[in-house]
Amino acid sequence: MDITAQKQAETTLQNREATYRSAFEKSGAASIIIEEDMTISLANPKYEQLTGYTRAEIEGRMKWTAFISKEDLERMKGYHVERRKGPGRVPDEYECKLINRKGEKIDVWISVGMLPGPNRSIASFIDITSRKRAEQALRDSETRLSAIIDALDGYIYTCTREFRIEFMNKALIDYIGQDKTGGLCHRDIFGLDQACQWCGNEAVFKGETVRQEIKNPADGRWFYILSSPMFDTDGSVTRMQATIIDITKQKQTEETLIKRKEYLQKENLLLKSSMKERYKFMNIIGKSTAMQGVYDQIINAAATDAGVILYGESGTGKELAARAIHDLSDRKHGPFVVVHCGAIAENLIESEFFGHRKGAFTGADRDKQGYLDLADGGTLFLDELGELGRNMQVKLLRAIEGGGYTPVGSAKEKKSDIRIVAATNRNLQEQVKTGLMREDFFYRIHIIPITLPPLRDRKEDLPLLVEHFMKMYGETERLPPITGKILDAIQQYDWPGNVRELQNTLHRYVTLKQFGMLQPSAADGDEPEILAESPPRKIGNIRNVIRDFEKNYILSALERYQWHRGKAASALGIDRRTLFKKTKQYGIENTQIENE
Repeated sequence: MDITAQKQAETTLQNREATYRSAFEKSGAASIIIEEDMTISLANPKYEQLTGYTRAEIEGRMKWTAFISKEDLERMKGYHVERRKGPGRVPDEYECKLINRKGEKIDVWISVGMLPGPNRSIASFIDITSRKRAEQALRDSETRLSAIIDALDGYIYTCTREFRIEFMNKALIDYIGQDKTGGLCHRDIFGLDQACQWCGNEAVFKGETVRQEIKNPADGRWFYILSSPMFDTDGSVTRMQATIIDITKQKQTEETLIKRKEYLQKENLLLKSSMKERYKFMNIIGKSTAMQGVYDQIINAAATDAGVILYGESGTGKELAARAIHDLSDRKHGPFVVVHCGAIAENLIESEFFGHRKGAFTGADRDKQGYLDLADGGTLFLDELGELGRNMQVKLLRAIEGGGYTPVGSAKEKKSDIRIVAATNRNLQEQVKTGLMREDFFYRIHIIPITLPPLRDRKEDLPLLVEHFMKMYGETERLPPITGKILDAIQQYDWPGNVRELQNTLHRYVTLKQFGMLQPSAADGDEPEILAESPPRKIGNIRNVIRDFEKNYILSALERYQWHRGKAASALGIDRRTLFKKTKQYGIENTQIENE
């Protein structure tokens, strides 16, 4: 018989089977062919990799149900049977779990189809374990995020451009009393019939974040609302997210504080008006109209942190005014450092202000802090500001404007938070014109000027001052009396040395039991003569008598020249440095500092 056609058909079939076999073998997915009795007749290399078994162990020896986890086993058996009864009875694609050789569960996506022939099927498996883990991680993340959102003190919701609520956190649901997802935000959250007047919907859907404080007209409660856009993958805004924080209590507190502030301001006005009936402000004595004006200026200066310049003759109490400004200001808990600019030697002035490091110059045997270090956080009082040289003005200006300063012998720059209050008995504007003071330094210091009146312009305060100083020196019954004659002399005298001269005159009276004041010499146009009290008639140690005489003589000279050390030293026939040492030796400087 001619079997050529049969052989050709067999060859064609073999070639086709080889092609299918090759495609099956090289498939990118793990695949098996399952017989009607669930035995695996063929398995490709990918299936070997997926399960960990070899084809020799699988093909014709193992049923495919051996690889199915327990929770999916009965479902898979049912699919196998029903699939062979006709198409469409069971799904062709589904998820299940396989068990590999190590006993590990693998999440897979199965695609199953029937093959021509005796009820054989082919199944392809895709490992989706990573995807399932990612999905689980996402669910866990959503759970944690939901817990965080629910734990927040504020209320959170999201809504569409049409104000439809898509999400509400638990706190908001509890606040409203029910879940209003799907409702309108203005109606179901704020209780309003129309869109909120403060609504930031339009701006948010342009991509902007809106922050605002609002008072809900429906219930009068205050809220802080943060409205922000939620973007899609293409960058468009799909919905709005709003976080609401109830700030009613804070607002009520603010309103209470505002009312309290208004009350305190009124109380302050009453205090200022009642101050006119008082004779003492801080440590300053005086009830005159001129001093009441000074008190008001001190209060105003203390309310700011600006520079203050105190004008006045020597002895008018500039340091007391500076101390009052400090004690009434926000810096009252910081240091109050007094600097007598005219008493610092020119070669030491930079070291005194900025400090120095050990070894910076001869005699610098240790590190030393300067005035700016000592006054950090407080007030630096510059007395006799007009004595400060131009070179030091430049460096001090830089320091107080935040540029910093460098201690002598150091390369490290420092900064201090200080407020400058200065005092002078000179005309600083005239010094600017003559070039003794830099204009920029003048305007930095001369922000709040306060002028203290001389004692001759407020003689109504003299009885108060006399009483105050006499109380300072001891019990009244042990002090010599202030007679009417003495009081008349006090009232008629002009007190060129001002309060300091009055104090020291009374101090001498208490000490020596003799009252006397400086008088001009008889010769017209001559320099006034410096008169000192005669020593007491009681004889004592001559050294003490000489010491008291010299002390009183120096004190008289200083008072006569209104504490101008240069003029006093010249009149006494000594240099300024010797005068400075003498005042330190006799405690005259300390008396002035404490009681100015």
